[in-house]
Amino acid sequence: MTVKTSIALGREELRAAKKSAAAQGLSLSGFLSSLVREHAAQQARFEAMDHYLQRFAPRFRLSEKARVAVEAEWTDPPKP
Repeated sequence: MTVKTSIALGREELRAAKKSAAAQGLSLSGFLSSLVREHAAQQARFEAMDHYLQRFAPRFRLSEKARVAVEAEWTDPPKP
């Protein structure tokens, strides 16, 4: 179910969003919805990994540098 709402975007962000939506053959609403779904899925993956580490490796800790590298790899767009 969709709900109509209003959001405020900067001019540059709106222009970029419209351009990206058109390139993907989506409406602006469809494009923004897909971004929100992708973001929520990424957050769920991070939470699942945290849960796994807490359960199976409670003493394991990544260094800050290693954590940043892992998160960067996880958030990179898929390679074609």
